[in-house]
Amino acid sequence: MPRYLIYVVDDERDILNIIYEYLSNRGYEVKTFEDAASFFKEFEKNQPDVIILDIMLPDMDGYEICRQIRKMSNIPIIMLSAKGEELDKVLGLELGSDDYISKPFSLLELEARIKKVLRRVGKEAFREGNILEFFGIRVDLNQRIVFYKDQKVDLSPKEFETFLLLFKEHSKVLKRSHILEQVWGNPALYDERMVDDVIKRIRKKIVQYNLPVEIKTMWGLGYKLEEKKDED
Repeated sequence: MPRYLIYVVDDERDILNIIYEYLSNRGYEVKTFEDAASFFKEFEKNQPDVIILDIMLPDMDGYEICRQIRKMSNIPIIMLSAKGEELDKVLGLELGSDDYISKPFSLLELEARIKKVLRRVGKEAFREGNILEFFGIRVDLNQRIVFYKDQKVDLSPKEFETFLLLFKEHSKVLKRSHILEQVWGNPALYDERMVDDVIKRIRKKIVQYNLPVEIKTMWGLGYKLEEKKDED
């Protein structure tokens, strides 16, 4: 099993110690930080596989940290907070976080969420430096970048993850609920219309970059990525 590196950012020392001890005993390499300054100092030197990020910090809130990270990287972020309101969750997800856990939480649940985001972003493939290629489109799982004719396709984190899922399973029709679960997490927490919104944005990017594929709506079933057929 790869020894994944986890950064945990929280101003509560007791929580840091508990998470550190648990994840370390489970085979992860863990580094903890009590403020944004110490986190970014380390982040500039070495980037982890997953970031667990508390919202309430003394020098910068977790939302702003998330914004700053997303300017530099698509590393999976799990937001951690005592706040449990729906708007807080939505804001964190809109800013680019991959998941959200409310305190108090189960350590077993936290590890399950970590494993899920690692699977969702293809971290195992990241470790092997794999490249996926279909229809002349290349997806670099290391950099989490889509290329077509050596041109980078600009995708947001959620757009990338949704496109990657459709790309890897292009022989299948994927239900909206399946996409929601694989990209956002627990489907009970989110609206399937979020999938539709991301699909609309990806379709615009497909046109913008003249990609040789299209996302078909299979009415009553879901979405399917297909090679674009030449029009007679």
